[in-house]
Amino acid sequence: MATLDLTFTPCPDGPLALPAATCAHVWQIDLEVARDAMLSASENAHAKAMRHLEKQSHYIATRSALRLILSKYVGGTPEHLPLAIARQGKPFLDMAGAPQFNVTHARGKALIAVAQVAVGIDLEFARPVRQLDRLVENYFARAEEKALTALPDDQRAQAFLAAWTRKEACLKATGEGIAGGLHRYHVTLRADEHAQLISIDGNETAASAWTLHAFRAFGGGQAAICAEAPTLALQGFAL
Repeated sequence: MATLDLTFTPCPDGPLALPAATCAHVWQIDLEVARDAMLSASENAHAKAMRHLEKQSHYIATRSALRLILSKYVGGTPEHLPLAIARQGKPFLDMAGAPQFNVTHARGKALIAVAQVAVGIDLEFARPVRQLDRLVENYFARAEEKALTALPDDQRAQAFLAAWTRKEACLKATGEGIAGGLHRYHVTLRADEHAQLISIDGNETAASAWTLHAFRAFGGGQAAICAEAPTLALQGFAL
């Protein structure tokens, strides 16, 4: 699969400058590593109400990492940063000049994207895909369905997950989520193609306002990031 070669360097000490308007920072976090909890009072209450211990642990680790990372850009105590939720369910930092961000997690791993523009990120690990044809018919653009069908059987599951990850990143960047309609976002998926958002609702001009990249994370994970910028450079950090 044509992906960017993104290197994740250790988390720098001290504060960080916001990425440039045409750049995004991507943070890689292992949720199984023990860290100090840095939650707000409401997040603490939410965590305590969770009955599934692994989900509780991952929630605490993800939110604590997010707060710690954001504090590097805006200062302040991580626990007291004013995180809020938009009407579409997308978290944001409710303060002037704050960066935009997005979070994804899978199998005890997480990625956090930070940018000055709208941004979305998604992560998937290789897995069997049940009812692949039905999923493609329901959620993929017709051009994507045609491209996937033309692939050899041993390449279809990987291409499906690549496309799904890219489409999710786009929907998370716009704030729509899956309810916004995966089929509306036409992306590349073949191994010989670089990640690209080709059209939104068939409109190539609308898609040109966004940049889509695919990259590897945590060894074998497929990841994608989408941002509202005509070009986008990436810089990776590991927390």
